[in-house]
Amino acid sequence: METEDQQVERIKEFWNEHGKGIIAGLVIGFAIFYGWRYYDAKVMAEKEALSEQFETVMTAMASDAETATTDAQAFLQANSKNTYAHLAALELARKAVEAGDLATAVSALQSVRDNAKGALKAVADVRQARVLNAQGQYDSALAAISTTDATAGFKAAVLELRGDILLAKGDSAGARAAYQAAIDANEQGGGVAEIKLKSIPAES
Repeated sequence: METEDQQVERIKEFWNEHGKGIIAGLVIGFAIFYGWRYYDAKVMAEKEALSEQFETVMTAMASDAETATTDAQAFLQANSKNTYAHLAALELARKAVEAGDLATAVSALQSVRDNAKGALKAVADVRQARVLNAQGQYDSALAAISTTDATAGFKAAVLELRGDILLAKGDSAGARAAYQAAIDANEQGGGVAEIKLKSIPAES
């Protein structure tokens, strides 16, 4: 049986041989652990700050603050790929349309179309097409909805809007076809598209 001195000596030998590796492993382990906690806290803080900025921008637009538009545009530019920015852009576009500032509306909606996916992008496609149609930019309006994701549940609405644009453009035959397609795609029935289709004179 080893004496205490021999055991101590063995511990010393082991530590001399493996001590640096053990210390290095502990240092790396602590660095990873605390580094991850720091990163996690940093990400959370950034999300909270972004949420607060979003609330500030939305409040400013709701109260029609003097700098609301410029503040919203700055927020969009700084956070263009974030969902908060997409929602702020949709609200900015709505307010701009109400104010008759269609150019700002088109720009805000383009930001969503360029950076969002799924339903948010489809909403922006449709709304921008409506604004462009109101401006008489029919080809651009048609292009805006040409790639709208039908799986997002917008097929009937897009086809009906296509009919509106074509009718405004003077293409009655194309409008008829679009309205009929919208009726066929609408599981709830013909709806407004059917009324629009019937309103087009048969001889036109």
